[in-house]
Amino acid sequence: MFSNQNLAQLITSAAKRSPQALYGTDQVSKPLCDALELARNLARQLAASGLRRGSTVAFIGATSEHYLILWMAAQLMGVRTALINPHYPQELLRDMLMDLKPDAAACFDDAFAAPASPAWGQLDARRAWDGQVALTLAEGASASGTADAGDAADWGAQCAGGDIASYMHTSGTSGRPKFCAQSHTYFIRLGRFIADSMGYTWRDVVYAPMPMFHINPLGYGVVAGLTAGASTLGTSRFSAAEFWSTVKRIRASAVVLHGTPLKMLLRDTTTQDSDGHQLRAVFFASEEFLTKFNVPTGITLYGSTEAGGLCHLWQLRPGDAEPAEEGPTQYAGRVRFDMDAKLSDDGEILVRELSKDTMFSGYLRDGVIDPSLDEQGWFHTGDRSRVDQYGNLVFIERLSEAIRVNGEYVPIDYVERKLETEAGLSEFALWSKPDAVSGQRPVLFVTDPNLDLARTTAVIKSLPGIMRPVEILRIEALPRDTGVNKVQRRRLVDQAVLWRHALA
Repeated sequence: MFSNQNLAQLITSAAKRSPQALYGTDQVSKPLCDALELARNLARQLAASGLRRGSTVAFIGATSEHYLILWMAAQLMGVRTALINPHYPQELLRDMLMDLKPDAAACFDDAFAAPASPAWGQLDARRAWDGQVALTLAEGASASGTADAGDAADWGAQCAGGDIASYMHTSGTSGRPKFCAQSHTYFIRLGRFIADSMGYTWRDVVYAPMPMFHINPLGYGVVAGLTAGASTLGTSRFSAAEFWSTVKRIRASAVVLHGTPLKMLLRDTTTQDSDGHQLRAVFFASEEFLTKFNVPTGITLYGSTEAGGLCHLWQLRPGDAEPAEEGPTQYAGRVRFDMDAKLSDDGEILVRELSKDTMFSGYLRDGVIDPSLDEQGWFHTGDRSRVDQYGNLVFIERLSEAIRVNGEYVPIDYVERKLETEAGLSEFALWSKPDAVSGQRPVLFVTDPNLDLARTTAVIKSLPGIMRPVEILRIEALPRDTGVNKVQRRRLVDQAVLWRHALA
C-alpha cells in the first residue's frame, strides 16, 4: 500500500519530491535537499566512529536543529533512536539508560548532559547542524547491530518494516518510565494517516512546538510532514506568549498541539494576538479554539505511544456543537482504519492492530521486547472511555488517575472544566484522599492565595454528590511533567499544605 517501507526511504523520497521544503526549527532551518546531504555526511561520520545499522543512540536534549538533523542521520543509517526527557534527574536518566543499554548517549547543548557511564559511549552532537559530531564508544566496546558494506548513508534503506526505528518512554507516574519500541512500519502508517487526516501537502508549513520525545511532534509533525513533502519545523521550548508571533513569522499553515498548550493559548492569548496568521488546521483543537482564533479546521483524538501513536480521530470546524459533556477535547471519534477497538466491562479501552506493526512492538524489558498483548492480541490501555449513540469513542480518564467514590468513577476532566469555566479557577487540580466508607473522596488542590472561596464553593455544591471535593488545599505549585507540562496528580499529596478548608 505504501511506497516506503522505512524512515530512511521516506526521508529520501521526501527530499526528492520537495527539495525546497524547509527542515529544522523556527529559528534555524534549511531546504530539505540540503538537510538530506548534511544528514548523509553525519551518517558516514557515525559509521566511521563505530556505529552500525541496528545500534541504539539515546537522545537527551531539547529540540534543536542539531537534534533534528541527528535524528535524520540516524534513520538514514538504520540506527535506533531513544528519545528521552532531558529534564529528568540524572539518577533517573542513568537508571533508564541502564534499562535501555544504548551504544551511546547523545547531548546537543550545554544545558543537558547525558549521564556518563562505562556502559555506553558519548556522542557530542552540539555542532551536528554544522556537520560535526564526535563519538566515543565505551572503552573496549563495539557497537551492536549489523556491519553492512557500502555507503553508511544507505544502510537504513535496507531496514525491514518490522525493524525497530525508535524507542519512546511512558510518563512513568508510577515506577520507572518504560520504553516503547516503535517499528518503521509504525511510523510509516502513522505518518500517512495523519498527513491524510490533516490534509498536509507540499505547500504546508507544519509547526510542531512540543518536545520531540513525545509522539505528537515527531509522529504527527515531523514524520507526517515528511510523508507529504511539507516544510516541518520544531522549536526548543513552547511559549504561549511567543506562539502567535512565531506562527506568523514562519507562515505556519498547520500546527500540532497538546491539551495543556491548547488551554494555555486559550487563556493567555487573544484574538488580536493571532490576527494575520495563516493556520488552516490545528491538531488537538477545540471548537472554542477554532472560533476564537479563526482557524478553519481542527482535530480531536485519542491515542497513546503504544496504540499506534493514535487510534481514534474526529474532525472539527468552527460552530460545531460540543460533542460530549466530558469536554470538547475528550471526543475521540472513530477508530483508525487499520486498527480495532472495544471497551471492557469496566470501560477500559482495548485496541489491536488490523495490519501488522501498526501498533508499538512492545515494552523493552531486560533487553527483550515484550508485546504486552492479551491472548487475542488486544492491548489494554489503562484508560477509561464510553461509546456515544453514534458508536464514537469519548475518552473519560486514565484509570491510573481515577477517583472512585462508592464504586462510581468521578470524571476528573469534567469537574475541572466546571471549576475552570464557572468558578474562574486556574492552576489547580483535582485528586483524592482515602475514605473508609466510600473508598475515596475528591480533594481540590489550588495555588491562588486570592481564591474566591464563595464562588468556588457554589460551583462545588452544584456538582453531583460523588463529584464534590470535600476539602480545598492550597499548595505552592502544582507538580508537573517538564516535557508537556502535565500535572502529576500522584505527587499532589506530597506537597506542603499552606491553607486548608473543609467543605460540608
